[in-house]
Amino acid sequence: MHYIKPSYEELRNLAFSLYLKIRESGYVPDLNVGIGRGGLFVLRSLQDFFIAGRVRIPYIVIAVERYVGLQRTSRIKVKYLSTRAVKGKRVLLIDDVADQGISLKVSKEECLKKGAKEVRTATLHLKPTSAFIPDYYSMVTDAWIIYPWELYETIRQIIEANLDKDPKEVYWELTSKANILPDELERFRRILEIEGQTELLRFTEEALRGGQRIKFR
Repeated sequence: MHYIKPSYEELRNLAFSLYLKIRESGYVPDLNVGIGRGGLFVLRSLQDFFIAGRVRIPYIVIAVERYVGLQRTSRIKVKYLSTRAVKGKRVLLIDDVADQGISLKVSKEECLKKGAKEVRTATLHLKPTSAFIPDYYSMVTDAWIIYPWELYETIRQIIEANLDKDPKEVYWELTSKANILPDELERFRRILEIEGQTELLRFTEEALRGGQRIKFR
């Protein structure tokens, strides 16, 4: 598995690149729509760039949730998007990454269904496997992206995906491949301790002990 762990400053630079692409295309939205959670940083960065140029664009934040029914079939629901907000408007739909592209696709369809005049989409990252290609994106990558706004959630996902491995191997995966810092792992351990996540806490503590033995060997 290949990982990238961009900093906030690197992501702000990508957001500026995204802003330039949007402006160079001549598109000026009437409404910016951020998809929470990942799109919030991108939305706020774009708002900052627009406002700096005295271009004031209203914005809203929506949520995309997946529901699994009794028959194990799943459906996607877009929340907090009203007809009043988008009807007759040129909309810019914003997220952090087009991974599979489902959230963007469904959100765009919902905006158009509610009467948006035009909907364009923008992301920082695009995965090559995405079935949906945004109108604007800054970077193509097939890496597992560790965003700073979901760092500890991602640490958990990496550990849970490797529970069948030796904890020392998982420590190496996190620190050497995913570039997770020891202090970040210690904070994650503390979160598990506070929240009473006993099983994962034991595994994480064993990984930390094994990592320290490797470090000082």
